[in-house]
Amino acid sequence: MTRLKLQQYWVLILSAIAWLAIDLCIKYYVAHANLSRLVLIKNFFYLSLQTNKGVAFGIHLGYVFQLIISILILSLLIYVGFKYILVLKRNSFINQFLLGIIIGGALGNLFNRVYLGYVIDYIILKPFPVFNVADIGITVGLIILFLLTYKHTPQ
Repeated sequence: MTRLKLQQYWVLILSAIAWLAIDLCIKYYVAHANLSRLVLIKNFFYLSLQTNKGVAFGIHLGYVFQLIISILILSLLIYVGFKYILVLKRNSFINQFLLGIIIGGALGNLFNRVYLGYVIDYIILKPFPVFNVADIGITVGLIILFLLTYKHTPQ
């Protein structure tokens, strides 16, 4: 097996740390700014502090079960991501960046869940459920990574 060299994955590491830091800083600001509801585009786009004690789309499963599921999903994302980059030799800047924002987002939400018992959400974009920067990283990163993988997969 190829020995992992961290300097080969600087984009992944920096993007994960940066996305995590951006997410946690914004969540901290929103949680402490007494932000009741900031209307950016009437009837469409708002910022408002919401606490999400459930998993995706607010589904409630119990704290311990949610924590276990979150850790398992994060572990799976990291494992599959590194397998994708290492085994398939697709160690490109964009793949590392996308995997980094996925991991950074997952860590941001896991951090909230562990230390607060819930995830801080604040972006209301109708008709979507309330979300945050971590969710954007996870969702956009997974979609683009999937599309890039599908594009390069032989038919």
